[in-house]
Amino acid sequence: MYTPHPIDFKTLNAFYDTFTGEKTFLQSAAFAHYRKACGETITIEGYYKNDKLVAVALIQHLSTRLKKWLHVPHGPLVLETHKSQFWPWWLRHYHLLGEAHKLDLVRVSPLAPTTEAINFEKSHYKMAAIHLVNPEKTWVLDITKTEDELLAEMKKSTRYEVRKGLKPETGFTITVDHNLDAFWKLHEATVARQGFVPFTRKSTEAELKAFGTNCQIITVWHEDKALASGVFLFDDKAGYYHQGASIPSKLPAAHAYLWAAICEAKKRGCTEFNFWGVCAENEKDHPWFGLSKFKRGFGGEEKNYHHVHDYEITWKAKLNRIIETRRNKKRGY
Repeated sequence: MYTPHPIDFKTLNAFYDTFTGEKTFLQSAAFAHYRKACGETITIEGYYKNDKLVAVALIQHLSTRLKKWLHVPHGPLVLETHKSQFWPWWLRHYHLLGEAHKLDLVRVSPLAPTTEAINFEKSHYKMAAIHLVNPEKTWVLDITKTEDELLAEMKKSTRYEVRKGLKPETGFTITVDHNLDAFWKLHEATVARQGFVPFTRKSTEAELKAFGTNCQIITVWHEDKALASGVFLFDDKAGYYHQGASIPSKLPAAHAYLWAAICEAKKRGCTEFNFWGVCAENEKDHPWFGLSKFKRGFGGEEKNYHHVHDYEITWKAKLNRIIETRRNKKRGY
Protein backbone atom coordinates (compact mmCIF):
# COMPACT_ATOMS: atom_id res chain seq x y z
CA MET A 1 0.00 0.00 0.00
CA TYR A 2 2.80 2.41 0.93
CA THR A 3 6.48 2.16 0.06
CA PRO A 4 9.05 3.15 2.70
CA HIS A 5 12.38 4.66 1.66
CA PRO A 6 15.22 6.31 3.57
CA ILE A 7 15.21 10.06 2.91
CA ASP A 8 17.85 12.72 3.51
CA PHE A 9 17.74 15.83 5.70
CA LYS A 10 16.89 18.06 2.74
CA THR A 11 13.81 15.99 1.82
CA LEU A 12 12.65 15.87 5.44
CA ASN A 13 13.14 19.61 5.79
CA ALA A 14 11.14 20.34 2.62
CA PHE A 15 8.26 18.12 3.77
CA TYR A 16 8.30 19.59 7.29
CA ASP A 17 8.32 23.21 6.11
CA THR A 18 5.34 22.69 3.79
CA PHE A 19 3.38 20.40 6.13
CA THR A 20 0.22 22.20 7.30
CA GLY A 21 -1.04 19.69 9.86
CA GLU A 22 -0.10 19.30 13.52
CA LYS A 23 3.68 19.33 13.90
CA THR A 24 6.46 20.21 16.31
CA PHE A 25 10.21 20.60 15.94
CA LEU A 26 10.66 16.97 17.10
CA GLN A 27 10.13 15.85 13.49
CA SER A 28 12.36 18.50 11.93
CA ALA A 29 15.72 18.09 10.23
CA ALA A 30 17.25 20.42 12.84
CA PHE A 31 16.15 18.05 15.60
CA ALA A 32 17.68 15.13 13.69
CA HIS A 33 21.00 17.01 13.45
CA TYR A 34 20.79 17.84 17.17
CA ARG A 35 20.21 14.25 18.29
CA LYS A 36 22.93 12.93 15.98
CA ALA A 37 25.33 15.44 17.55
CA CYS A 38 24.37 13.96 20.93
CA GLY A 39 25.46 10.53 19.72
CA GLU A 40 22.10 9.02 18.76
CA THR A 41 21.50 6.99 15.65
CA ILE A 42 18.70 8.54 13.60
CA THR A 43 16.76 6.98 10.74
CA ILE A 44 14.54 9.15 8.56
CA GLU A 45 11.93 7.31 6.53
CA GLY A 46 9.72 8.69 3.80
CA TYR A 47 6.53 6.90 2.79
CA TYR A 48 5.40 7.03 -0.81
CA LYS A 49 2.20 6.23 -2.63
CA ASN A 50 2.18 6.38 -6.42
CA ASP A 51 5.62 8.01 -6.24
CA LYS A 52 4.31 10.83 -4.04
CA LEU A 53 5.77 11.46 -0.59
CA VAL A 54 2.76 11.39 1.75
CA ALA A 55 4.36 10.89 5.19
CA VAL A 56 7.68 11.05 7.03
CA ALA A 57 9.05 9.67 10.29
CA LEU A 58 12.14 10.68 12.21
CA ILE A 59 13.09 7.55 14.18
CA GLN A 60 15.45 7.52 17.15
CA HIS A 61 17.48 4.38 17.98
CA LEU A 62 17.80 4.30 21.77
CA SER A 63 19.22 1.98 24.37
CA THR A 64 19.78 1.54 28.10
CA ARG A 65 21.35 -1.32 30.05
CA LEU A 66 17.92 -2.97 30.11
CA LYS A 67 16.48 -2.42 26.65
CA LYS A 68 16.95 -1.33 23.06
CA TRP A 69 14.13 0.39 21.21
CA LEU A 70 12.98 2.71 18.46
CA HIS A 71 11.09 5.91 19.17
CA VAL A 72 9.17 8.26 16.89
CA PRO A 73 8.70 11.60 18.71
CA HIS A 74 5.56 13.55 17.73
CA GLY A 75 5.24 11.65 14.50
CA PRO A 76 4.94 10.39 11.91
CA LEU A 77 3.73 13.41 9.95
CA VAL A 78 1.01 12.24 7.55
CA LEU A 79 -0.92 14.15 4.89
CA GLU A 80 -4.53 14.48 5.99
CA THR A 81 -6.03 12.53 3.09
CA HIS A 82 -3.92 9.45 3.91
CA LYS A 83 -4.33 9.17 7.67
CA SER A 84 -7.08 6.56 7.84
CA GLN A 85 -5.23 4.11 5.56
CA PHE A 86 -1.70 4.99 6.62
CA TRP A 87 -1.84 4.39 10.37
CA PRO A 88 -2.81 0.67 10.33
CA TRP A 89 -0.21 -0.02 7.66
CA TRP A 90 2.51 1.97 9.43
CA LEU A 91 1.96 0.47 12.87
CA ARG A 92 2.60 -2.97 11.40
CA HIS A 93 5.56 -1.74 9.36
CA TYR A 94 7.05 -0.09 12.46
CA HIS A 95 6.92 -3.13 14.72
CA LEU A 96 8.36 -5.31 11.93
CA LEU A 97 11.19 -2.79 11.70
CA GLY A 98 11.84 -3.27 15.40
CA GLU A 99 11.86 -7.02 15.04
CA ALA A 100 14.25 -6.81 12.09
CA HIS A 101 16.67 -4.80 14.24
CA LYS A 102 16.28 -7.39 17.05
CA LEU A 103 15.00 -4.75 19.50
CA ASP A 104 12.96 -5.13 22.67
CA LEU A 105 10.17 -2.72 21.76
CA VAL A 106 9.14 0.11 19.47
CA ARG A 107 7.59 3.30 20.83
CA VAL A 108 5.57 6.04 19.17
CA SER A 109 4.49 9.39 20.62
CA PRO A 110 1.98 10.51 17.98
CA LEU A 111 1.06 14.16 17.60
CA ALA A 112 -2.48 13.04 16.80
CA PRO A 113 -5.42 14.61 18.69
CA THR A 114 -7.33 12.22 20.93
CA THR A 115 -10.37 12.92 18.73
CA GLU A 116 -8.53 11.22 15.83
CA ALA A 117 -9.31 7.51 15.69
CA ILE A 118 -6.16 5.36 15.70
CA ASN A 119 -6.73 1.74 16.68
CA PHE A 120 -3.49 0.99 18.49
CA GLU A 121 -5.00 -1.99 20.28
CA LYS A 122 -5.95 -3.74 17.04
CA SER A 123 -2.30 -3.48 16.01
CA HIS A 124 -1.27 -4.91 19.42
CA TYR A 125 0.23 -1.69 20.77
CA LYS A 126 -0.19 -0.90 24.46
CA MET A 127 -0.33 2.45 26.22
CA ALA A 128 3.16 2.95 27.64
CA ALA A 129 3.57 2.94 31.41
CA ILE A 130 5.88 5.94 31.20
CA HIS A 131 4.24 9.25 32.12
CA LEU A 132 5.86 11.47 29.56
CA VAL A 133 8.11 10.95 26.58
CA ASN A 134 7.01 13.98 24.59
CA PRO A 135 4.21 16.35 25.66
CA GLU A 136 0.77 14.91 24.99
CA LYS A 137 -1.10 17.62 26.87
CA THR A 138 0.14 21.02 25.75
CA TRP A 139 -0.84 24.66 26.12
CA VAL A 140 -0.93 26.63 22.86
CA LEU A 141 -1.56 30.33 22.29
CA ASP A 142 -2.87 31.83 19.03
CA ILE A 143 -0.52 34.77 18.38
CA THR A 144 -2.13 36.06 15.19
CA LYS A 145 -3.84 38.59 17.47
CA THR A 146 -2.37 42.00 18.30
CA GLU A 147 -0.22 42.42 21.39
CA ASP A 148 -3.02 44.43 23.02
CA GLU A 149 -5.48 41.60 22.34
CA LEU A 150 -3.07 39.03 23.77
CA LEU A 151 -2.63 41.11 26.91
CA ALA A 152 -6.38 41.57 27.27
CA GLU A 153 -6.97 37.80 27.13
CA MET A 154 -4.43 36.95 29.83
CA LYS A 155 -5.47 36.26 33.39
CA LYS A 156 -5.61 39.49 35.36
CA SER A 157 -2.64 38.62 37.59
CA THR A 158 -0.49 37.56 34.61
CA ARG A 159 -1.34 40.72 32.67
CA TYR A 160 -0.38 42.83 35.70
CA GLU A 161 3.02 41.12 36.01
CA VAL A 162 3.73 41.35 32.26
CA ARG A 163 2.90 45.06 32.19
CA LYS A 164 4.99 45.64 35.32
CA GLY A 165 7.94 44.03 33.56
CA LEU A 166 7.51 46.39 30.60
CA LYS A 167 7.69 49.55 32.72
CA PRO A 168 11.05 51.40 32.53
CA GLU A 169 11.10 51.86 36.30
CA THR A 170 11.21 48.07 36.78
CA GLY A 171 14.69 48.26 35.28
CA PHE A 172 14.70 45.11 33.14
CA THR A 173 17.08 44.56 30.24
CA ILE A 174 16.16 41.65 27.95
CA THR A 175 18.67 39.96 25.67
CA VAL A 176 17.97 37.54 22.80
CA ASP A 177 21.13 35.66 21.86
CA HIS A 178 23.13 32.46 22.50
CA ASN A 179 24.43 33.43 25.96
CA LEU A 180 24.58 29.91 27.37
CA ASP A 181 26.75 30.90 30.33
CA ALA A 182 24.07 33.17 31.77
CA PHE A 183 21.35 30.58 31.21
CA TRP A 184 23.43 27.76 32.66
CA LYS A 185 24.07 29.47 35.99
CA LEU A 186 20.32 29.92 36.42
CA HIS A 187 19.70 26.39 35.15
CA GLU A 188 22.00 24.87 37.78
CA ALA A 189 20.32 26.92 40.51
CA THR A 190 16.88 25.78 39.33
CA VAL A 191 17.91 22.11 39.25
CA ALA A 192 19.33 22.37 42.78
CA ARG A 193 16.11 23.99 44.00
CA GLN A 194 13.60 21.73 42.26
CA GLY A 195 15.49 18.44 41.94
CA PHE A 196 14.50 17.45 38.38
CA VAL A 197 16.66 15.55 35.88
CA PRO A 198 18.20 18.28 33.67
CA PHE A 199 19.45 18.54 30.14
CA THR A 200 23.25 18.43 30.02
CA ARG A 201 25.21 21.49 28.99
CA LYS A 202 26.70 19.51 26.09
CA SER A 203 23.17 18.68 24.88
CA THR A 204 22.08 22.33 25.02
CA GLU A 205 25.24 23.41 23.18
CA ALA A 206 24.42 20.88 20.45
CA GLU A 207 20.84 22.18 20.30
CA LEU A 208 22.00 25.77 19.83
CA LYS A 209 24.34 24.71 17.04
CA ALA A 210 21.83 22.48 15.23
CA PHE A 211 18.94 24.96 15.28
CA GLY A 212 21.11 28.05 14.70
CA THR A 213 19.08 31.26 14.60
CA ASN A 214 15.92 29.21 15.22
CA CYS A 215 17.11 28.59 18.78
CA GLN A 216 17.45 31.63 21.05
CA ILE A 217 18.21 32.17 24.72
CA ILE A 218 16.11 34.98 26.14
CA THR A 219 17.42 36.38 29.43
CA VAL A 220 16.00 39.00 31.78
CA TRP A 221 18.60 41.12 33.59
CA HIS A 222 18.22 43.53 36.49
CA GLU A 223 21.15 45.66 37.59
CA ASP A 224 23.51 43.43 35.56
CA LYS A 225 22.22 40.28 37.27
CA ALA A 226 20.42 37.55 35.32
CA LEU A 227 17.10 36.72 37.02
CA ALA A 228 15.40 34.42 34.51
CA SER A 229 16.30 32.80 31.21
CA GLY A 230 14.80 30.39 28.72
CA VAL A 231 15.72 28.39 25.64
CA PHE A 232 13.19 28.88 22.86
CA LEU A 233 12.88 27.20 19.47
CA PHE A 234 11.15 28.52 16.37
CA ASP A 235 9.94 27.14 13.05
CA ASP A 236 7.66 28.47 10.32
CA LYS A 237 4.57 27.83 12.46
CA ALA A 238 5.39 28.24 16.13
CA GLY A 239 7.64 29.34 18.93
CA TYR A 240 8.34 26.69 21.59
CA TYR A 241 9.12 27.12 25.27
CA HIS A 242 11.73 24.38 25.60
CA GLN A 243 13.74 25.11 28.76
CA GLY A 244 13.35 27.64 31.54
CA ALA A 245 15.43 28.69 34.53
CA SER A 246 15.29 31.39 37.20
CA ILE A 247 16.27 32.41 40.69
CA PRO A 248 13.70 33.50 43.32
CA SER A 249 12.84 37.18 42.90
CA LYS A 250 10.01 39.54 43.75
CA LEU A 251 10.32 41.00 40.25
CA PRO A 252 8.29 39.43 37.37
CA ALA A 253 11.34 38.18 35.45
CA ALA A 254 9.78 34.87 34.31
CA HIS A 255 6.73 36.71 32.97
CA ALA A 256 9.06 39.12 31.16
CA TYR A 257 11.09 36.49 29.29
CA LEU A 258 7.98 34.55 28.24
CA TRP A 259 6.32 37.72 26.93
CA ALA A 260 9.56 38.54 25.08
CA ALA A 261 9.51 35.04 23.55
CA ILE A 262 5.90 35.46 22.42
CA CYS A 263 6.80 38.81 20.82
CA GLU A 264 9.84 37.21 19.15
CA ALA A 265 7.63 34.48 17.69
CA LYS A 266 5.20 37.12 16.37
CA LYS A 267 8.10 39.04 14.81
CA ARG A 268 9.19 35.88 13.00
CA GLY A 269 5.72 35.40 11.51
CA CYS A 270 4.70 32.42 13.67
CA THR A 271 0.97 31.87 14.18
CA GLU A 272 1.15 30.17 17.59
CA PHE A 273 3.24 29.89 20.70
CA ASN A 274 3.60 26.42 22.21
CA PHE A 275 4.18 26.45 25.98
CA TRP A 276 4.98 22.71 25.77
CA GLY A 277 3.76 20.29 28.43
CA VAL A 278 1.16 20.94 31.14
CA CYS A 279 -0.75 18.79 33.60
CA ALA A 280 -4.54 18.84 33.98
CA GLU A 281 -5.97 21.83 35.84
CA ASN A 282 -7.35 19.61 38.62
CA GLU A 283 -4.09 17.69 39.24
CA LYS A 284 -3.05 19.78 42.23
CA ASP A 285 -0.59 17.17 43.50
CA HIS A 286 1.17 16.87 40.15
CA PRO A 287 4.83 18.05 40.13
CA TRP A 288 4.00 20.38 37.23
CA PHE A 289 0.89 21.96 38.75
CA GLY A 290 2.50 25.32 39.60
CA LEU A 291 4.32 25.64 36.28
CA SER A 292 1.17 24.64 34.35
CA LYS A 293 -0.88 27.27 36.18
CA PHE A 294 1.78 29.86 35.30
CA LYS A 295 1.64 28.91 31.60
CA ARG A 296 -2.16 29.00 31.48
CA GLY A 297 -2.12 32.55 32.81
CA PHE A 298 -0.96 33.80 29.40
CA GLY A 299 -4.17 32.63 27.72
CA GLY A 300 -4.54 29.98 25.05
CA GLU A 301 -6.03 26.52 24.83
CA GLU A 302 -5.20 23.01 25.92
CA LYS A 303 -4.45 20.44 23.24
CA ASN A 304 -4.58 16.72 23.98
CA TYR A 305 -2.84 14.06 21.92
CA HIS A 306 -2.78 10.28 22.05
CA HIS A 307 -0.65 8.80 24.81
CA VAL A 308 2.68 7.20 23.89
CA HIS A 309 2.24 3.57 22.81
CA ASP A 310 4.60 0.59 22.81
CA TYR A 311 4.75 -2.60 20.81
CA GLU A 312 6.47 -5.07 23.11
CA ILE A 313 8.73 -7.56 21.33
CA THR A 314 10.73 -9.32 24.07
CA TRP A 315 10.45 -10.12 27.78
CA LYS A 316 12.68 -7.12 28.50
CA ALA A 317 9.87 -4.84 27.31
CA LYS A 318 7.51 -6.40 29.84
CA LEU A 319 10.05 -5.92 32.62
CA ASN A 320 10.53 -2.35 31.47
CA ARG A 321 6.78 -1.76 31.85
CA ILE A 322 6.95 -2.82 35.51
CA ILE A 323 9.95 -0.56 36.17
CA GLU A 324 8.39 2.47 34.46
CA THR A 325 5.12 2.01 36.36
CA ARG A 326 6.96 2.04 39.70
CA ARG A 327 9.10 5.01 38.65
CA ASN A 328 6.02 7.07 37.77
CA LYS A 329 4.44 6.44 41.16
CA LYS A 330 7.66 7.42 42.92
CA ARG A 331 7.85 10.70 41.01
CA GLY A 332 4.22 11.56 41.71
CA TYR A 333 2.88 11.28 38.15
